[in-house]
Amino acid sequence: MNPLEFRSDYAHSSEGLSELTRLIYDVFKVDVSPLNRLGHDPSVVAFGWWSNNELVANVSLYKRQLWLMGEQVTAFGVQSVAVRPEWRGKGLFRDLMGRALSYADARVNLIILATDTPSLYRPFGFRQIKETTFSARLIRKQTLPNYRALSLDEDKDVALLQNIFSRRAPTSLVASACDHPALFMLKVAKTSEIELLHLLDLDAVVVVIDRDGPSMTLLDIIAPSIPSLEDIVSALGYAGEEVDVRVTPDRLSWAPEKQIPVNNGYMVRGFFAPEAQAFMLSNMRI
Repeated sequence: MNPLEFRSDYAHSSEGLSELTRLIYDVFKVDVSPLNRLGHDPSVVAFGWWSNNELVANVSLYKRQLWLMGEQVTAFGVQSVAVRPEWRGKGLFRDLMGRALSYADARVNLIILATDTPSLYRPFGFRQIKETTFSARLIRKQTLPNYRALSLDEDKDVALLQNIFSRRAPTSLVASACDHPALFMLKVAKTSEIELLHLLDLDAVVVVIDRDGPSMTLLDIIAPSIPSLEDIVSALGYAGEEVDVRVTPDRLSWAPEKQIPVNNGYMVRGFFAPEAQAFMLSNMRI
């Protein structure tokens, strides 16, 4: 094997993006190339080991703008953790995590990640946090829907979405994020059942699934002023029996009937103020 070179200068170069895209696809079979059109997050910092011109191991950080218990908090998220199979067992993951965490610790007090293998991250001081889903039955009302479905294949819809993101208010003051939309866009691009719906009178975009069934799931709200859940349901003309909300609902002028603890894979390192509360961070991420 060729000697390795450590680099942290490639997150936004064409060479670096191409190699990181290839690494993520080879390891996870996830294609992140749609971000070349939809927009990469400029806050990303990448740490990697290279063999000649090939990226063989990577850990990336990206800036997170969170609202936690009424306070605006800047944190770092960890993403794109990958090592090519032939380079595993050589300490590259441990080395890159150490470098990334040293960088983050010098700048913020909270680091957050999502994983289905928490045992990998506990040795670095991460702990799992439980989230909560919120739901209630609906009282049916006669309403006139006023919305338009958006498509990421349409440039005008992408521009509209980016504009609303630039003016976005936090969905919750207890626990929510106002991050760059890159991971949101990728989640939509990769999840066929997701609907992006522009509520014209509310200057809002909502993300829903199962809108034609008896229970609709609300995944996220992007708006400069968060509308009530009743106004959202009315604008959609939703005639089902129940709504399942996957954001912390303190700004929705709504009281859930059921709260169910769930494990969405989030882990934190540092002080996380709403840890003892019922909360849900948006799952609009890959």
